Amino acid sequence: MTVFKRRLKLAALERRLFKIRHDYQLLMLLILGSKTAPLNRSTLAKQIDCSEVSFRKYYNELASSGLIEIIPLATDKRKKIVQLTDLGRQALDVYEKEFNFILHKD
Repeated sequence: MTVFKRRLKLAALERRLFKIRHDYQLLMLLILGSKTAPLNRSTLAKQIDCSEVSFRKYYNELASSGLIEIIPLATDKRKKIVQLTDLGRQALDVYEKEFNFILHKD
């Protein structure tokens, strides 16, 4: 299977599992999935490196879909931390298995 065909299969997998509209959303999920503790919202935004308006839109869509959880800090309600939900973690586990299958096929 060519790299192009593999990438198309991966794109279809990403859309099916996460119902994401943009690669920034997948990047957010992968970053959060690689962490054992919640991330500060501003730290995540810096790692994604997209505009603030786009970041907020993609971030809120992931929260609305139940893949991430946004938690206000008790000490400062304006600051928030972000973590994967159980649903988000399960989706990433399925993604990892199917990703490896697609990557190593043929």
